[in-house]
Amino acid sequence: MLKTQIFPAAFHWLIPLMVVLALITAGTGLFWQGGQGAYTFQTLHGQQVEMYGRGIYAGDSLLAGAGFRGTDAITLFVSLPLLVFFYWLARRGSPNAPIALTGILFYFLYNSASMTFSAAFNALFLVYTALFSASFFAVALALTSLDADALAQRVRPGFPHRGMAIFLFVAGFGTLLVWTSELLPPLLSSTAPEVLGPYTTLFTHGLDLAVIVPTTALTGFLLLRRKPLGYLIAAPLLMLISLVGVVVLAQTVSQTLAGLIFPIGVYIGMVGSWMVLGAFAVGLTVAFFRNLSGHFFSAG
Repeated sequence: MLKTQIFPAAFHWLIPLMVVLALITAGTGLFWQGGQGAYTFQTLHGQQVEMYGRGIYAGDSLLAGAGFRGTDAITLFVSLPLLVFFYWLARRGSPNAPIALTGILFYFLYNSASMTFSAAFNALFLVYTALFSASFFAVALALTSLDADALAQRVRPGFPHRGMAIFLFVAGFGTLLVWTSELLPPLLSSTAPEVLGPYTTLFTHGLDLAVIVPTTALTGFLLLRRKPLGYLIAAPLLMLISLVGVVVLAQTVSQTLAGLIFPIGVYIGMVGSWMVLGAFAVGLTVAFFRNLSGHFFSAG
């Protein structure tokens, strides 16, 4: 499934490079805690924002800085081990591991792009950029190395096309609804969004609305029509959503430990919805691989 004879050098140095870079960024973010601590900052829009003031995220808001540390924890203790594990299985010839590996690469691409463009400028900016670059080319090589037609031929009759497509539509529409509900009121009133904080723009909102929402919808339609490209994108996309659900939980815990207490509606509507989506994505990811011929630990 993974044409290592075409891209051997790329996968021999790109994946180890990503591991090293992610260890540096996530390890520094999670464990470096020096600094003056929280302080108040007035933004260009006249808003008073509490800043994190510690570690590598000293220049980020308390909301974002604490959230980044939650993400770092998942990167170190969940995503990195999965990256190494699926890469090892792919090297051993497992037919399904390259698809799962691509899903983990999706996570690193999404997260490294977020850190490159969302985090306040700090000493690790070039490391974030290098990880973003490595992740981008790793995803590109993985997707161009996978044979979508061969993958489609391995799909068993019981594959949950409709259920998976409906979930992707719900995930995409839900993301669209949540983000636009935060953006439309300030846009209509010519004010700054409350979640903007000290930043000049909302990169994650833009990335999700421009890329993730259309991709989930397109993949859903492709699955309903039994198109090979739909199978190729569906599993990595489901794995990304699964990991985002875990990340949101870790971010919320980190933010709570940092002293941020949200209204109950935020825990139910925002945090709860991402966790529910993540849980469903985990189940559908398992269903995806169960409905493919071959298994992770078989060779060839």
